[in-house]
Amino acid sequence: MLRGAFAGLIVALCLSLIGCSGGGAAAAKYKIAVIPKGLSHEHWQSVHRGADQAAKDLGGKGISVEILWDGPREESDATEQINLIRQMTNMGVQGLVLAPQDSKQMVPPVEQAVAKGVAVSIIDSGLDKDALEKNPNLIVKYVATNNRNGGRLAAKALIDALAAAGKMEPRLVLFRYAPGSESTEQREDGFLDYVAEQQKAGKKITLLSKDTYAGATVETAQKEAGPLLTNLRDQGIDGIFAVNESAATGMLVALRTKQMNKHVMLVGFDSSEPLLQAVRDGDVDTLIVQDPYYMGYMGVWTVVMHLEGHDVRQGQLDLTTGEYPLNKSNIDAPEMVERFKKDAQEKRTIHPPDYKKK
Repeated sequence: MLRGAFAGLIVALCLSLIGCSGGGAAAAKYKIAVIPKGLSHEHWQSVHRGADQAAKDLGGKGISVEILWDGPREESDATEQINLIRQMTNMGVQGLVLAPQDSKQMVPPVEQAVAKGVAVSIIDSGLDKDALEKNPNLIVKYVATNNRNGGRLAAKALIDALAAAGKMEPRLVLFRYAPGSESTEQREDGFLDYVAEQQKAGKKITLLSKDTYAGATVETAQKEAGPLLTNLRDQGIDGIFAVNESAATGMLVALRTKQMNKHVMLVGFDSSEPLLQAVRDGDVDTLIVQDPYYMGYMGVWTVVMHLEGHDVRQGQLDLTTGEYPLNKSNIDAPEMVERFKKDAQEKRTIHPPDYKKK
């Protein structure tokens, strides 16, 4: 009884010291909402882990941060993402880290959040350039992959691999994602830029298709990929670039279903366990991988440093997180694995830029 009473006294004392905030933790100095495009892709799970680690590291510097993580159930549901932005803003968050589903549709809710005093960092995919030109201070930082360069790297990897296999006049397919997604549109443009440059240099490269969209899920991607492969099969497809995780996975399934996986070279963007295994199996030649862990980390870090009065711009709005071709030769390299493996990410130490006080 005495032991129980003593334990109860300790609990009561602790509660009196820390207050009644959520799960029994002291109220954070900053509540930061992190809203990805969706929740299902492994890319977003890495973003989440990076955001959480940034909060922990900021806590180690004496800046307590609470991460409020939520996103649309489907990456095609812009209305749900808009509603989440408004809900989080109404909850009194001081900062928002957002991966916009649509570059134009997300501008008004971001403007409304900023009007209420919320600092906004954008990750993964940009806001409308015209809106940012009109209001350069709408966001504090844009943390993302150089997606145009990622698309160029994908085109180079695909064309080079086909040349190594003896296919010097390749017939290619661009498998797009969805209209309005700035990040994937940049990848598509980068791919087409590189192909056009090679054609101008005298290489005979044929684009069999460049206007099919995979949609937001693996299921929609597979549904679109099947008829595309059937319609183009007789024209002799040599290689395909699928511009994100779900598009690449849906195309991979369709290729295997039609027994074309050993005859058509596939290059994808982003990683997942099925895609990584497909690289090992030889059904995917190359994946252009991002660094979503670092992206989530720096999205949170920059918005909190801004709130703390630091100059996170330092004359530059964009912070590039890098893009890296992954294939059989480097799939197990530590510098690659830490970009997508949970256990490797847990061992990472991030060294953010030294942002000076304003």
